[in-house]
Amino acid sequence: MPIIEQEAKVAGTREDGSTILLPEVEVKIENVATGQEYNSDVEAAEDVANPATLTSQNDIKRSITMRVLKGVGAVGDAGA
Repeated sequence: MPIIEQEAKVAGTREDGSTILLPEVEVKIENVATGQEYNSDVEAAEDVANPATLTSQNDIKRSITMRVLKGVGAVGDAGA
């Protein structure tokens, strides 16, 4: 199950009046050998440290997805 490490939010306003937007950060931690998903980095580390499993650090994959808020009243474009 993916974990939301940071909720998307407006973080403030710059001196020029533009809005500072922080993205939503979603993390998925999984064992690529078994397909097991972990609920935290700690849980994955415990699996690696467990001598009863064959899991190594190389088996752990941490995928990050960032979702950026569309600016409220934003103007402009992404550029060329």
